[in-house]
This record gives sequence, C-alpha cells and structure tokens, in this order.
Amino acid sequence: MDFQGAGGTRSLIAARVAEARWVMDGTNPSTFDLRLPRAEIVLWVRMPRWICLIGVTRRWLKWRGAARPEMAEGCPERVSWEFVRYIWTFERKFVPRIEESLQEHGPGVPVLQIRSRAQMRTLLELLAARA
Repeated sequence: MDFQGAGGTRSLIAARVAEARWVMDGTNPSTFDLRLPRAEIVLWVRMPRWICLIGVTRRWLKWRGAARPEMAEGCPERVSWEFVRYIWTFERKFVPRIEESLQEHGPGVPVLQIRSRAQMRTLLELLAARA
C-alpha cells in the first residue's frame, strides 16, 4: 500500500488507465478491475522462484543497508524470512487468484508470460528493433 491509502491508489490508477497510453507494474489483483478492461496486453514476468531468490540475494549483497537507485529514499535493501517465504509460496498461494482475476476482468486480453531471462532478452531485443 502506498501513502495515499487504498482509495487514493485506486483513484490514481483510474486516472492513469484513462489516458491513451500507459504501462503499469504489479500483480496485485485488487486493481485488475480498473486496469484489465483498458489493457491491450498483459506481460507477466513469471520467473522460477530459484531465479527470484538468486536476484534477491544478489541485490541484497550489493546494496544491503542502502537504497538502490530505483528505490524510494529511506527504503534500504533488506531480506526477511517473510519475503523469502512470499517468493517461495507465490505460485501456490497467489497465482490462482491472479489467474482468476485475469479471467474475470480481462477475458479477452492476451497474456504473455515471460518465464526465463532468455525470453526477456528476446522480448527486449524485439522492442528495441521496433523503436
């Protein structure tokens, strides 16, 4: 949750998706009802948990105690058992709700799942070639 609270977040998201072009990040289904009806495609970066855990560990080793450049001021890099558990159980606990919400709020929206770094590189190369 951001500092605006749930209502402020929903109104901010509603305003953004009303625009002609937008990109939004996040798999929290609580705003899929706003985002999916206006989406042309969903890019779901769904890496295996071991890749996620390696990435978390690498970021922690590099930035521990400091905020990464892309993070908000005052958000130092840290790893907790709660976060590791979230990553480890994500597929079992959260993916079913995400998939249900995708079907409920965006049944005609194509979903492209990126499941490896090679697929991500290919997508980025294709997008760069079009730019």
